[in-house]
Amino acid sequence: MGEISTKEKLILAGIEELRSYGMRGFSLRRVASSCGVSCAAPYKHFAGKQELFSAMVAYVNDKWIEKLKTVVNYKRPVENVIAECAVNYVSFLSDNPHFKSVLLIKQTGLDEPNASLSVGTSVPLRRLFVIYGRKHELTKDELRSRIFIVRSLVYGAAIAVGAEESRLGERLSNLRHAVLNTLK
Repeated sequence: MGEISTKEKLILAGIEELRSYGMRGFSLRRVASSCGVSCAAPYKHFAGKQELFSAMVAYVNDKWIEKLKTVVNYKRPVENVIAECAVNYVSFLSDNPHFKSVLLIKQTGLDEPNASLSVGTSVPLRRLFVIYGRKHELTKDELRSRIFIVRSLVYGAAIAVGAEESRLGERLSNLRHAVLNTLK
């Protein structure tokens, strides 16, 4: 694998900056400094913080989508695929704890278009939930409710797993069963 570009270094440093200091304490100067580049360097790649935030969210989402492609299999029962996606998402965050700050980011500090990037469900998962909803003849409200419950389980597990790394396998198994029970 080749050397990463300055732009990618800035994105990764931005992710670490967000993890360490949050949205309010975020500093482009520190990001540049941690990359060993001038204070002006981030502006050669990004118009400002908002654009860097967008690039950070896109970077993490792209990494997640890469992993998700290995999980989604439309030939298996849709409930099982959704449960595996949930387990893999938490595993992904466990393997990449520095990404949590981006994926679980609050909208505060992001302008509206960027805020919509950081929340929501990926296209493959939306497709899976549509298939699931049709299979079970759910109304839109019923489907939204199930999606909300599954997302709550996933985000809760993502936070809890960080505190109990030694029990990751057990926690992921519990998550799988909880999602499957929700989707019955």
